[in-house]
Amino acid sequence: MAQDSPSSLSQEALTIAHLQGVQERRQEERMLAFCQVFDMEGELVGVSFDLTRNGICVSVPNDWPQDTDFTVKLRRMDNEALPTITIKLTPMWRQSRNENFDEIGGKIIEVDCPEAFSTFLQYCQQAGPSGLVERPTS
Repeated sequence: MAQDSPSSLSQEALTIAHLQGVQERRQEERMLAFCQVFDMEGELVGVSFDLTRNGICVSVPNDWPQDTDFTVKLRRMDNEALPTITIKLTPMWRQSRNENFDEIGGKIIEVDCPEAFSTFLQYCQQAGPSGLVERPTS
């Protein structure tokens, strides 16, 4: 009877751990959070689709660098009182949306201000996804 090599066993364990992590992330409540996404120079580069405390899905130009951590700023247009949030992401997956944009799912590994980020998340949850459109002022 052939024995599994240590490397194949460790690869199997890594695959199982990865799949368990994916399942845990899927169970985390995701909220629609349409925000503007800016690069660190302040240029509008895309939008976000959904957001959790630990992850985000963004649409950015398809020439955005591949397979490297990156930092972006998030802003909602419907509430000027909310601060702009700076987050650092590790890309977990990427897929082409069209000839110009890719969708990237990323794990949030750093936030500039955790308290402001919590407020930002609460607002997104209460206000819904309409963060790309300015609210009319009365």
